[in-house]
This record gives sequence, structure tokens and C-alpha cells, in this order.
Amino acid sequence: MTDPQVLPQAPAGTPADSSAGETLRRQREALGLSVSEVANSLKLNPRQVEALESGRFDQLPGAAFTRGFLRNYARLLKIDPAPLLAGLQASVTSETVELSPASNAQGDMPQVGRGRFRRSVIPGVLAALALFGIVVAGWYYDTQRKKVADELIASAPAPVGEAAGMPPAAGVPTQEGDAGKAPDVAPAAADPAAAQGTSTAVPLPVPVKVDEPAPAPAAAVGGKDRLVFEFAQDAWIEVKDKNGKSVVTKLGKAGSREEFEVAPPMAVVIGNARSVKLERNGQPVDFGLTGKMTIARLKFE
Repeated sequence: MTDPQVLPQAPAGTPADSSAGETLRRQREALGLSVSEVANSLKLNPRQVEALESGRFDQLPGAAFTRGFLRNYARLLKIDPAPLLAGLQASVTSETVELSPASNAQGDMPQVGRGRFRRSVIPGVLAALALFGIVVAGWYYDTQRKKVADELIASAPAPVGEAAGMPPAAGVPTQEGDAGKAPDVAPAAADPAAAQGTSTAVPLPVPVKVDEPAPAPAAAVGGKDRLVFEFAQDAWIEVKDKNGKSVVTKLGKAGSREEFEVAPPMAVVIGNARSVKLERNGQPVDFGLTGKMTIARLKFE
């Protein structure tokens, strides 16, 4: 009775000097296996299996991978992998290594002074030229700006007293030595024009602007304050009464205007406060925001 687990061995007539690949091929054919079946079992490409059997190990990834492929292939075929690996090692060590000079050992050394620039120098030259252009442009800009300032100063009109050839006003020292002297006060002439002998312009009185008192805030209606919100952007507001209960909670839309009447005291919280304007009884309210603050918290008594 035949044991299904026992696989046939390589033919006894296999020559001792046959290569590892030939041994593998003969054993595979004796077992009735195809190259594709072996490749699927070893997770290899069929071309790699053919390279192993034909001895073209140079088509494989490397010596370490070749030994691994041979060992797995031999185990699949139920043969001892040691002789195959020994033959592979012998064939590798018998190969001679040819030492050849570097490809550029006989090349010409680069010469200097032949009118050619190296490519690596060109970016540096371009960068230097660009920097020089920036410096020249800055110098030209500063020069033109100073020139315009000097022209404006030169074209400015002279003071009225100097233009008319009039002497400096009384009490103004004309020399360094007169700086410590008290100004001489001359008695006023009955007719200034007759005393000077020339006609002078009489200065007109300058109207004085009197600050008008700010209008008093409108009185609360029915004991309640009138709050008017104007929204430049979307923002939310919340108004709480003296008991801390929210009486107004609303999201104001951009461009809208909202009015509320709430009895003081009250607390107002405004989000995105930099885009909101608030008037209390007709008077604008300053939120007192500083830095990057965007939420205003106000209390009205």
C-alpha cells in the first residue's frame, strides 16, 4: 500500500557533478510539478523559478535571496538542500573579481580661464546682482525723497514781518547780547499810522468758539432705560435684570438695529463687541475694550 505522504526521490542515476538548478528541475519533473505550481507554492515569479533551474543566479535579487530560494525549493521537493547550497557557495567563490579603474580616472582635469563659468557659480552671481540692484534702488529713493523735502522748504513763503522788511517785534532779542535785557516798552502813540508814517493792516478779531454743553441724556421712559443696538456684523447680546434673570437674549444680524426697554439696574454682555454700537437713552456707550478683547461686559445702575 502506497503512503500518500511519501514523495518520490530524485533518480538514482543523477550525476554527482550536476548543478543545483539541474537537480531541482529533474526532481520537479519527477514529481509532475509545473513551474507555475512551484512558483505559487514558493510565492515567487515563474521567471525566478526558471532562473534557479537554469543556474542564472545573476537574475535574482542577491546571494542571500538565492540561497533562501534554493533552500525553500529543495524543501518543497523533499530533498536535502545542503549539497545544493555547498555547490552554490563553491561556484560563487570560484568566480574571479575583475578590478577595473574608475571610469573617470583617465579624464581631464578641469581647466580655469577658458571663458566658461561653472553652472554652480551662475546663481550666486545673479543673487549678487539682485542685491546690488536693491541697494541702488533704496539709495535712489532716499535721495529723491530728501530732494523733494528740500524743494518744499525752499519754496515755503517767508514770515510776513521779514517779507515786508519790518524790524522784529519789540521785546524780541535781535542779538545774543540782548537776551538778558528787559524789553523797552514805548508809550502808545495816539495814531499808530501817523507815528510809523506807513499804513498797517489792523488785525481782525478772531472769533472764539464756545463749547456747547453736551445734551443731557434722555430721561428713562416709565422707569426703564432705552437700549439701542446697531450691528455691523453678526453678534450676540444678553441683558440680565437685577436678579440675574435673562430678559433679552438675541443674535443680531449684520446691518440690523434692535431696541429694548429694560429697567435698571441691569447687566449687559455683548459678543463680537467691536462690531456693535450701543446707545443708552440716546447716549453712546463706551465698551472700554483693550487689546484683543471681543466681549464687553457692562453694568448699568
